[in-house]
Amino acid sequence: MKKNQSNIKKLSDYIMNFAFLYSSFICFTTAIEKWDNQKIMAIIIFICGSLSFTAVFRNQIAKLVNKIKSKR
Repeated sequence: MKKNQSNIKKLSDYIMNFAFLYSSFICFTTAIEKWDNQKIMAIIIFICGSLSFTAVFRNQIAKLVNKIKSKR
């Protein structure tokens, strides 16, 4: 039973990573389109895209933070 739950967890992580990556791609392209006319909106969208792109690496960031905490 645990192996099946682990596989479902991995699959859900892949789906979430894809969703975050896709949304960051959409945000970046929208920010580029708005850059000439609406710079403030483009910057806000770019920041949202950057946060979404960072969320793709949330598991690796959490492992790194835990590793640093355990060494202290």
